[in-house]
Amino acid sequence: MANVPRKASNNIYKKGKLSKNARFSTKRIKWTPIIVIICVLATFIFAMILGNILGDKAEESSGATTSQGGATNPTPPDAEKVDPRKELNAYFADLQHASPDTNISLSIITEAPRNRGNALFIDMKNDKNEVIYFSEKLDELGIAHQSNLDIQRLKNHLEYYDEFAVGLFESDFSAKLDAEQALKLQTNEILLLKEATDTAFGQIIIEFSDNITKSSLIYYQTYLLNLKLACPDTPVGIKLPQRFLENPDNAGMVSGLLDVTDFFALDLSDQGAEEMKNALTNIIYLTERYNCLMMISDSDELTLSQKLAILSDKGIDNYIIK
Repeated sequence: MANVPRKASNNIYKKGKLSKNARFSTKRIKWTPIIVIICVLATFIFAMILGNILGDKAEESSGATTSQGGATNPTPPDAEKVDPRKELNAYFADLQHASPDTNISLSIITEAPRNRGNALFIDMKNDKNEVIYFSEKLDELGIAHQSNLDIQRLKNHLEYYDEFAVGLFESDFSAKLDAEQALKLQTNEILLLKEATDTAFGQIIIEFSDNITKSSLIYYQTYLLNLKLACPDTPVGIKLPQRFLENPDNAGMVSGLLDVTDFFALDLSDQGAEEMKNALTNIIYLTERYNCLMMISDSDELTLSQKLAILSDKGIDNYIIK
């Protein structure tokens, strides 16, 4: 019997839109951003519901004070703690003025802090609230940034000098935003910080501009918890104002925030040695209970040595020189 040639229709799956290469494949999906978004969405919905309930309760008991031992608000589940770097002595490196397309400028900028300490302290935003580096991820997220320093170039520079970098990120997140804005902003910032920790930064400090209250606490806890879930191997800290830490009525809120972070940072760079000593005495129970990172000014050699002696006397080995 003569062979009958196969019809062209038998090859329909080998070319065009139905070809093997064109067909849908789960291998092509970038799962990390999707997982981060799902986690943020789930915990943010939890925060919205619980925050509204707690807000009503806070109004009813606004005249009550919080004992030093316990928080008035329940906290989200604890994320696994990550120990911050021990004996961290970081010095400020101003990278926002780095020249583009050359490693020489980075070497010059980081030379002094590299020689003085064992880590670099980098403010991740400039005075215009722009991220000081650029990447494809920032472009995708639509986040304002400078265009003179590629994050990959920063990574290469840190690896070349075997340098550890601590980043301070001033968040735009606020509990006052509506739900849609807050969710989008939180998701974008966490994706930004995940890229930063995956690429260049070994430790992150978050600073919120808003005053955290008993009724808004849950929103900031949720943000921090999501960040720790997205960056499980990176120590995450929160920068808190001195007055907030010293107020005994805030003890419950401080405890709630430090339940979902690995350390706290306190900026005492505007204080002299004696003022700094008094400030640390006032919060000694916090520095003994939690990991802390002190930020002090780069004073003259004598004053700086006095400040470092005070930190040592208080048992504080981790500090940033601004």
